[in-house]
Amino acid sequence: MPTQSPLPDPGTTLHIGGLQLRTLIKSGATGSIHAAVDTATGRMVAVKLFNHSPATADPGTPRYNPWEFIASLNHPNIIKIFGTGCENGQHYAIMELSSSGTLNTSQQHPLPRAITLARQILHALDHLHAHGQIHLDIKPGNLLLFPDNRLKVSDFGLMRPLRAPATRPMGSPGFMSPEQIMGLPLDQRSDLFSLGVVLYRMVTGRSPFGGRGVSDIIYRTLLITPPQPALLQPNLPTALSHVIMQALTKRPSQRLTHAADFLAVLDSLEIGTQ
Repeated sequence: MPTQSPLPDPGTTLHIGGLQLRTLIKSGATGSIHAAVDTATGRMVAVKLFNHSPATADPGTPRYNPWEFIASLNHPNIIKIFGTGCENGQHYAIMELSSSGTLNTSQQHPLPRAITLARQILHALDHLHAHGQIHLDIKPGNLLLFPDNRLKVSDFGLMRPLRAPATRPMGSPGFMSPEQIMGLPLDQRSDLFSLGVVLYRMVTGRSPFGGRGVSDIIYRTLLITPPQPALLQPNLPTALSHVIMQALTKRPSQRLTHAADFLAVLDSLEIGTQ
């Protein structure tokens, strides 16, 4: 595995792939994301610097690089990847830069806005699943906002082929499904669980599995059924409360199977957009 080049000291300007890195947007287990400017065109972009090569020989393919796969897609609700590369041992991906930050679910959203955003997430998931991939890290920090209430799914570091062999637990506590926590085989229903968590938070302003720490959150995800959203917000449509709870069931076999099924329920509510 190539050795990663060390990041510069604060105040040092880093150039990579014809880009000048400006500010750190966020960092995590798989790497860091920076705002950058294309020195040839002046266009602002985002650059992910990976801690390790994003390409693997597992699962199920001789060489699997989720970022290269996403770069081949063209969908209005999936972040555009302009290219990937490696320079002096540092692997990176160049993508469009969000102008409005990430989704905030710490407060309740107006119902029309929540439905509008959830539908966009589901359209993105439906497209990924149709191409045989599962995201496995749907959470507010990976949902980028753009003007006019447009949303795009981002961060594909955990993405893998559908029905890939079981592996170690992966995901974000509070959003990952029970089967992700237990390292069981995964399919598209894990993404629908995570979407259910996001939508629950948007319509109630509360986390369905909030706890005092990671172990408490995991315990609640595995064993505790959260309050129905309609009990917390009595004005919610019953059908919406029901489909959210169905998405959050512990057994994948009891959830809706496809993102299109979830979309059909939301469309049937006939709630105006915002």
